[in-house]
Amino acid sequence: MVFLVFAAVIAVLVIGVLSCLDWWKKHVPLSQVYFWGITVVLLTNMVFTAFAVKTITIKPLKEIMIFLSAITFIVLIYTSVIMTLKYIISFLMGGFVKPTNHFYRFIKETHRTVPILLVLTMILGIVGYIHMGSIVTKDYEINVEKKSKNKQLTAAVVADTHIGIAAHKDTLDEIIKQIGDIKPDVVLLLGDIFDENTSTDEKEYFAEAFKAVKSKYGTFYIYGNHDDEGKTDTKEYMEQAGIKILADDTAVIAGDITLIGMNSEYAGSGDKIERIIKDKKVDTQKPVIVLKHEPLGLQEIADAGADVSMHGHTHGEQFPVTYLPFSFMNDMMCGTKKFSDMTAFTTQGAGGWGFHFKLPASSEVAKVTINFGVKD
Repeated sequence: MVFLVFAAVIAVLVIGVLSCLDWWKKHVPLSQVYFWGITVVLLTNMVFTAFAVKTITIKPLKEIMIFLSAITFIVLIYTSVIMTLKYIISFLMGGFVKPTNHFYRFIKETHRTVPILLVLTMILGIVGYIHMGSIVTKDYEINVEKKSKNKQLTAAVVADTHIGIAAHKDTLDEIIKQIGDIKPDVVLLLGDIFDENTSTDEKEYFAEAFKAVKSKYGTFYIYGNHDDEGKTDTKEYMEQAGIKILADDTAVIAGDITLIGMNSEYAGSGDKIERIIKDKKVDTQKPVIVLKHEPLGLQEIADAGADVSMHGHTHGEQFPVTYLPFSFMNDMMCGTKKFSDMTAFTTQGAGGWGFHFKLPASSEVAKVTINFGVKD
């Protein structure tokens, strides 16, 4: 499935590039050498930035590369998709309309379409680049029918910062400030705080900066699919920051609320929820909150006796018109959703993967208020 999606993306990109080449040859008084030179440089930067930008230590150069990478990706992808649809529509229309039809002629021509698309997608790329870095606090409320010693629990929930491309040191400072403003009872980090592009310097900055985060019951972390189940140095830096890692493990907070942290679905080592509950002797008569990076297997978690489950991973809708396809790959995309008596919550995350672009979803620090002994 992944191979087919990758092949489709490459095919669409080829159509887009060739469409731009056709327009370039007809309307730009420069040779194909210039076109391919610019295209190769931008594509090389895009691929290099997505996978290896942490090797760049000169800050201004790194920021320029990240910016160009995001703009290149958005311009190429969305220009290519629209051009592909344009060719399909013109082919289908050619069988039943006259060549003189105005709409048909507009659909077929490229001399106006290509430059308009390039400008519009470039603007889209710039807006999404700026939007990703605008961190907001969003409020969510969940009611749990089970009673607790606590009337309420307030959690600051952060996931998917992907420090390196999506988030930088100043972004991290803003996230920490917003967590402080929430004054949470507990802080929950739901994976992918780091990824392949997080430099050692950025990890050290995170570990030192996060020591300032205060809450009544502490900060808990679960591994995401980019954390490699702690085989990287994620564990080391989390521990330096005073953060408790729950890797198929549990913790009781506030006297009678059990947190269950599950490993990533994609790591292959994530334990089954029933086994964790049994092995850790979790009292499901009292409130149970499950933390899992991916919003998958949510009905199974509900059936096991959980009252709340919290997730990240989806990034909301990081790129326009991707909500539907990604919703087929997850049990939910963002916000809250009921699964039997359990309420699942998935944050849009404070960043995203691969490119510094996020739209229409927001980069958020979620304030989740859980009310106990209250029916929906």
